[in-house]
Amino acid sequence: MDKKRIALDVAKILLNHLPEELPQETIEKIAADVISLIEGQSSDDDLKRRLAVLTVIGRNHSGIVHSFSEILAENNVDIIDINQTIVHGNFAMMMVIDPTDSKVDFLTLKNLLKERGKREDVQVFLQYEDLLKELNRI
Repeated sequence: MDKKRIALDVAKILLNHLPEELPQETIEKIAADVISLIEGQSSDDDLKRRLAVLTVIGRNHSGIVHSFSEILAENNVDIIDINQTIVHGNFAMMMVIDPTDSKVDFLTLKNLLKERGKREDVQVFLQYEDLLKELNRI
């Protein structure tokens, strides 16, 4: 049995025994830590530094990139990579960000970005990169 399969099975077992009201962020951290441990990649630094992917989708209008990068800058979140495109008036942007040194926790950052998304009339998704990769693999 491969290591990733074991990590996913362990995560499923943990999730079956945890209370349902457990915050999504806690569940994501547990799953990522188990995956890192099984893959032999876990060190204290690896568990502290987790990249995230911010996706913004909607009708194009001026100031969208500024609007979201402003929130990231205000909260000390580093933009590692950014890609945006506009197709027939539709805007799509993906940012890989490092929230390690953020002034706020991940859930608060997610809520701030989603609130800004409502103001900008766009859809916003924020998820840890390692979990996004695993979900896309399945």
